[in-house]
Amino acid sequence: MNRVYWLNTDIIQGSQEEPKEGGIVIVGSGLSGISCAYWLQHYGYKDIVMVDYEATKAASFRNCGHILHGTVESMKALSTLHGSENAAEIWGFSIEICNLLKETIKREQISCEYKQDGYLCIAINKSEDQEIRESVRLLQGLGYPSDYVEKEDIKNLGFQNVFGGRFEAPAAQAHPVKFRNELVRICLKNGLQYHSGVEVLEISEKNGSVFLETKKKAYKFDAAVIASNAYAPKLSTFFRQNRLIEPFRGQIMVSQSLKEKLKVTYPHSFDHGYEYALVTPDNRLMIGGWRNQTKSQELGSYELVCNPLIERGLSAFVQKHYSIKEKLKWPYSWAGIMASSQTGFPFIGPTNSPLIFTCSGFTGHGFSWAHGSAKMLAQIMVGENIPKVLRFFNPKKI
Repeated sequence: MNRVYWLNTDIIQGSQEEPKEGGIVIVGSGLSGISCAYWLQHYGYKDIVMVDYEATKAASFRNCGHILHGTVESMKALSTLHGSENAAEIWGFSIEICNLLKETIKREQISCEYKQDGYLCIAINKSEDQEIRESVRLLQGLGYPSDYVEKEDIKNLGFQNVFGGRFEAPAAQAHPVKFRNELVRICLKNGLQYHSGVEVLEISEKNGSVFLETKKKAYKFDAAVIASNAYAPKLSTFFRQNRLIEPFRGQIMVSQSLKEKLKVTYPHSFDHGYEYALVTPDNRLMIGGWRNQTKSQELGSYELVCNPLIERGLSAFVQKHYSIKEKLKWPYSWAGIMASSQTGFPFIGPTNSPLIFTCSGFTGHGFSWAHGSAKMLAQIMVGENIPKVLRFFNPKKI
């Protein structure tokens, strides 16, 4: 099965006509690509073309709708890897971009089922519980919102075979297709040229221009933005040579609408984020992950076929850790190709050419990071002062 719950809402796609050459071209129309168009228009750019190919396969429409503080690492792990000061700066930036997404939704009056009622990170063993306790201590010491939740309180929320947890009240969720569609409508109204069915084979610079090689022809532009996340290595020699991104397959399943009202309706995760979940507005459990239990960890794959081993693993995980009395059925199950970046952070800025930029490599945290990274990229392109935190995301420093 490869049936995507979010795609019950049709995505807006572009014209099948040939793109008009010139201006800035954005390759990719997911959360990152359309956010790049949105912010470039915000900063005054008029001549913008966005292209995509097989848009419904994009990871933007196959995620779990989480809008979270932090990175894929806990604050404890982030501090160990990068030092406490750097970790604090990165975490602070992640809060800023969550707020930025919320502001965009409010300013543009976007109807996308946005809900801000928190996020719960649940430990399933003692060592993870200790890491969560230490992360809460570090976050509270910085004045960032985070609270420890006792084991019994988590059990009372409808879980079993768990330990303590970390709760962050400002975290949120939203419908990724509805948010993206509204940004598309806004950008089209403001002059964006959007074309679908354009299979880009390579992006390169020659004699001061950027060329998009396709099976039909090479299209000429003034500049380009690679906003294709896991597919960036397929389009760019720079990404391939530097091995900046490796694709991995993530899987998600969604249950039937449950008669029993689930108590935790906000985003939550287990096992250092390897399993992640939320409850949809129609009271379905959406859960993804479990790839860390496979030999390959699903790395290196561009195949969208669901792995039945992971489907069985997720089903067993729910039985073990949720106190749900109903017999679960899974009418939705899908795979998405995500991007694991070399640094664990997105890449934002120019690549090997001052005319070819990127906003890619979200490593599983794409919703708020895609929108926030796109604004930072637009600021780079217009020559604004860039915050120091950019040094962690610069692809040319690898």
